[in-house]
Amino acid sequence: MPLIPERVRRWPRPWRVALLSLLALYALYLLAGNVFLNTPLFDAVTNRKPEKFTMQTGPALTLMPGQAVVWNIRMRGQANRTQYVFRADRASAWIDLPALLRKEVRIPRIDATGVEAEVERVEKAIPPPPRGDRGWTLRFDAIHSDTIRSGRFGKLLIVGQGRGNVGFLKQLKGGPSELFDSTAGFDDAQVSFDGVNVLDDAHITARFHFPRHYRDDAPGLQKLGITWAQLQIDARSQGLRIDTGGPHVKVGSAVSNARLTADVTLEEGALRPGSRLVWRLPLHAGVNADDRGLLSLQLDVAQDMRVQARLPRDPETGSELNADLRVTGRKIPFQAPAELLPRLSGKVQGAWQFQSLNWISDLFVKKPWFHLDGGGLLKADVIIADGQLAPGSTVDIPQVAAVAEVAGVRMRGDAHAQGRIVEGEPPQAELKVQIPRFQAAPTNAPKAVLFDGRQLALTLRGDARLKQLSDGMRAQLRFTDARVPDLTAYNRYLGNDNVRLLGGTGLLSGDVSLDASGRVGKGSADLRGTGARLSVAGIAMRGDAQLQARLQRADFDSRQFDLGGTTVDLRNIHVGDEKSDGRWWGKVAIRSGHIDAAAPFQVDGLVDLRLRDAGPLLGVFAQRSEYPRWVLGMLDSGEVQASGQLRWRSGELIVEDLQAENERLSLQARLDLSHGKRRGDLYLRWGVLGAGIELEGEQRKWHLAGARDWYAEQPRLLPAKPAATKPGDGTR
Repeated sequence: MPLIPERVRRWPRPWRVALLSLLALYALYLLAGNVFLNTPLFDAVTNRKPEKFTMQTGPALTLMPGQAVVWNIRMRGQANRTQYVFRADRASAWIDLPALLRKEVRIPRIDATGVEAEVERVEKAIPPPPRGDRGWTLRFDAIHSDTIRSGRFGKLLIVGQGRGNVGFLKQLKGGPSELFDSTAGFDDAQVSFDGVNVLDDAHITARFHFPRHYRDDAPGLQKLGITWAQLQIDARSQGLRIDTGGPHVKVGSAVSNARLTADVTLEEGALRPGSRLVWRLPLHAGVNADDRGLLSLQLDVAQDMRVQARLPRDPETGSELNADLRVTGRKIPFQAPAELLPRLSGKVQGAWQFQSLNWISDLFVKKPWFHLDGGGLLKADVIIADGQLAPGSTVDIPQVAAVAEVAGVRMRGDAHAQGRIVEGEPPQAELKVQIPRFQAAPTNAPKAVLFDGRQLALTLRGDARLKQLSDGMRAQLRFTDARVPDLTAYNRYLGNDNVRLLGGTGLLSGDVSLDASGRVGKGSADLRGTGARLSVAGIAMRGDAQLQARLQRADFDSRQFDLGGTTVDLRNIHVGDEKSDGRWWGKVAIRSGHIDAAAPFQVDGLVDLRLRDAGPLLGVFAQRSEYPRWVLGMLDSGEVQASGQLRWRSGELIVEDLQAENERLSLQARLDLSHGKRRGDLYLRWGVLGAGIELEGEQRKWHLAGARDWYAEQPRLLPAKPAATKPGDGTR
C-alpha cells in the first residue's frame, strides 16, 4: 500500500504541501508535547515556587494541542496557613488556548478518577500578597470526578464512594477569587474524627459557592460569612465509648443502629430557617465504659436556633440529662464562637458520674492553682439567661478530691463542692468548696508536711456571664488552727543559716484573697508556736512565739507586695544555757515592709521592737562576761524600746540603724548575718560612759575611748531610708 493514497496524490500541489506541512507540525507537536510532559521540563515550569505549589506526575500523553491525559498525579499547595494535597490516578483536561492571550489559564473541564483530598491547618504561614489586579487568572470551570475515594479536613476523615464537581476562579498576585456553584457527595461512606468512627453507611450531599471577592474583603474564616452552602446527611450513627478506667481516658466507638439526619443550609454566615439536625448518639461512658444511654440531640432553626438534648435516667448510676437551649438569631460567629454566649438562654438539668471534674475549676481559674483531682458525681440544675448564669442555678458535687496551690504551698483533701448564682449587678457565680480534713506541703516537696487541719473553706466568685466568668474571678481561702507537727519544716522559707528553727509545734490559721491566676491580693496568716526552739546568730532560744503576717497590697505585674502591720510576739523565752526565769519576752512590729518578688527576691522593712531587756541583743556581739562592769549592771535594767531597718534575701539578713534605749541604757548597732557569718558594729552609752564593739566572725575588737566617734565613722550596711512615722506618733 503506497505511503500516500492515490487520491491524495491527485490533489493540487499546494494542497499536498499544506497537508504534509500539517502532518509534520502535528508530528513535531506529538514529539515536543509528550517530551515536555514526561521530562523534568514540565516540573521546572509547574514547580517554580515549591513553597506555595508543587505537582508530581507519572506518565502523561497529549494527542491534540491543549489536551492532556496524566496518570499518578499528586499536587500540594499552601495559602496562608491552609495546606491542601490532592491525589488522582488519572486526569484529563482541555486548555482554552486563546484565553492565554488575555493572561488567563482557562480549563473548561477536568475529569479525574481515583481522587483523594486532604486539607489542614499548619503552623508556619505563607503571608499572602497585597491586593492587586496584574496577575494571571486561573479559571477551572468544572473539576469533575465520579470516583472520589476520600476527603480529609483536619481530623475529620470521610471514606466512601464519592463524587464531585467543583469550579473556581483565582487571579494570582493578590487578585480576586470566586467559587462557582459546586457539588460534592458520598454514598456508603464512613466518617471518623481523630481516628474514632462516628458514622457508617453515610449518604452525604453538599452544595456550595461564594461570590468573587478579594482576600482582604473576607480573610480566613470570614469567608464563611459570604458563602452559601447546603449539607444533607443520612447516616447510621456509631456509639461513642469513653473509657475512664485507666490512667488516660480512651475514646472509641461501638456498633449501633441509631441515626443522624441533617438538612442544614448556611446563607452568608447564618443558618436558613427550616434547617434541622437530629442525632441519636449511643453513649458508653465511665470505668470500662459500662454506663449506657441514648443521647438525643436536635437542632431546629426558625428565627432563632434551638438545641435540645436528652439522656434518659440510668437507674443504676443516676446519670441523666435534659437540656433546652435557645440562641437568639441565626448568625454563626465562626471567628469568635464565644460571641454565641451572650445570645444563649435556656435550662440544663442533669447528673453524671465524671471521671475527671477538673473542667469545673477551669471555668473559674485561669492557671491551674486550684483543681478538682479525679472524678465524682455532678448534679446540676442550671438556668442561663442572655449568656449569663441566672439566680436559681445550682451545682452539687458530693465528694471529690480538691487541690489548691497558694504561695508555694499545696493543700489537698476530699471536698464537698456546691455552686450557685448570687443576686447582684451583674449576678455572681459562686463555688463553695468545703474540705473537712486537709494536709499541706511545699509545692516542690510534696512529702514534707507543713500543716494539717480541718474545715478548709475555699469560695470562688466571679461574673455570672459565661464569657467573663474567669476574667474577674476572686477567691477567698480560710482555715483555722491547722496543726503544725514540726516547725523545722519552715526552715526552707528562712533562707539564712543564722536564723534556724530547731524544733517545736504550732497552730496555723490563714485567710487570703486571690485572683483568677491564684495570686494573693490581700491576706493574713497567724502562726502560734509552742515550745519553739531556734537559733539566732548562734544564740539558742526556746519558748513560745506568735507570727501574725499581714499582706496589705499587691502589684502582681511588677511583683511588689506590702507587709506593713506584720508582728512577731515572743513569750516565755529562755536564752542560751543561762539559768533565767524564762519570762523574757519581745515584740516585733513591721512598721512598713516591702517584698520585691522579682529576681533577686528581697524583703525590706522598718521595724519597731519592745523587749523585756537588752540581754539577747548584746549577746549577739559578745559573751555576757566580756562586757564592762557598768554594762553588766544594766543588762536587766528594764523594758527596751527599739527600732531598725531590715533587709532579708537568700542567704542574707542585714540590720541597720538599730537603736534601742530604756531609762538607763542607749544602744546603736548594725549587723550583717550573711552566709553563716556575723559581722557588725555596736555602740553602748550610759551617761558619759560609752563602749564600742567591732565584730568580725568570732573576732571582737573593743573601742572604749572615742567609741561614739568611732561608730559614726563606720560604713553603713544599707542605704539610709527616709524617716518613717512610728506607731503611736499621732501622725500618718
